[in-house]
Amino acid sequence: MSAKEIVFAIFFLGGSAGLAGAVIALPALRRVYLSLFFIGVIKVVDINFVSREAYRGWVRGFEIGSLDMLALGLLAAVLMGNGKHRVQWVPAGFLPMALYVGIAALSVAAAYVPLYAAFGLLKFVRDLLVFWIVANAIRDEDDLKWLIWTGVVVITFESLISVKDYFGGVYRARGTFSHSNTLGMYLNMWLPIIFSYLLNVKDRFQAVFLGVFGMGCGVVVLTLSRGSWVTMFMAVAMVVPLSLFVALKPRKFALLGLMAILAMPPGVIAVQKMITRIREAPEASGEARHTFNDTAADMARDLPLGVGINNYSYGTDASPYSEEYQGGLDQGGLCHNVYYLTLGEMGWVGLISFLFVLASMYTILARFFITSFRDDLRTVWAIGWLAGLSTVVLQSWLEWALRQTVLSFTFYGLAAVMVGVARMKTGPKVTRWSIRTRMVTAAPQRGSTLRGHRLLPATGGS
Repeated sequence: MSAKEIVFAIFFLGGSAGLAGAVIALPALRRVYLSLFFIGVIKVVDINFVSREAYRGWVRGFEIGSLDMLALGLLAAVLMGNGKHRVQWVPAGFLPMALYVGIAALSVAAAYVPLYAAFGLLKFVRDLLVFWIVANAIRDEDDLKWLIWTGVVVITFESLISVKDYFGGVYRARGTFSHSNTLGMYLNMWLPIIFSYLLNVKDRFQAVFLGVFGMGCGVVVLTLSRGSWVTMFMAVAMVVPLSLFVALKPRKFALLGLMAILAMPPGVIAVQKMITRIREAPEASGEARHTFNDTAADMARDLPLGVGINNYSYGTDASPYSEEYQGGLDQGGLCHNVYYLTLGEMGWVGLISFLFVLASMYTILARFFITSFRDDLRTVWAIGWLAGLSTVVLQSWLEWALRQTVLSFTFYGLAAVMVGVARMKTGPKVTRWSIRTRMVTAAPQRGSTLRGHRLLPATGGS
């Protein structure tokens, strides 16, 4: 190990132990860790042990970082928490993910370069642990309130960074991420949740949520990512009718009308940018995507378990499948479609297992909507996540970005939140948060007055 790796290992072990000890001593830190985990993707501090930085795969070493430290802190909160919240050893959706990871493990033995596959396997195991930990860390609607404000924080931060870069001459906004498409997919997971909350909950900070949602949508436009544009509009189209079905209120129509009016001036600029981007998109880009997809299909046809996870780039660089890529910019490149990428690296059985994971997420949502759809914060979250999940599923036809740690941890973390939501007891109606009523304790006397009182929802424990 290099000196840098030794220092980071000491930092990681010490930090993880410190976080675990702190949350055991102060259980209320659980919610803080939960928020920090999702905020932490903005600035990840990590290292690749046994690094292979020249490799163009989707992970280039045994990756460990600050998000893993926070996840271990949450794990301590789950395992050492109070007796009111039993650990769900096999939460909903866990078995399909475990099957997916198991098939990935089998592909390591069949991989062109087992070391590269081992890098990818560790990444998948970390995704699985994040899913399990967050599914158990979510306990009540107060947790959802924390996470909704977490969404406000991350969208605001990414928006401010992107706007600063835009006025500084950056062509495509990318925020704190390495690529614009990553930013677009990331925001499209959070924006539908914020939009669902904005439409369904009459909150005294409604103007804040409206402004944050507007900024986030504007930044998605500034990414110039066509996939992100389409999925953002799709998410809005999903949230609106479901929110109206929750409760048909004049306030919602008024809010939608106000948003439409406010969106007109920037919308004109956005449309111009979209048209320009579509016209200027190089045809070679689309052709390269098709070529990569065809190569992935060839890999799955020839090899039952594909070329091995995280080995696609090796396949297009130094394998029998690399002939048409030799000497070009695409040599050693990645397939942009995550489904074809999975097909090429894990074969048909691997792709089917990945689709099974996504299907299990929709099954959890469908079961919730059938049994628990009502005017409460759980439903507000479920509506937003249904749209957010769908944006990732659709945009992954155009991007491999879901394999990046910042996106996979956010994706599987938010999916795990929905598992916790489905276990929660029915919460108070969201409209009660803003109801004013007049209470009379005795028959009014001449000259007496009635005083207004605000009803507040019950709050859960930590």
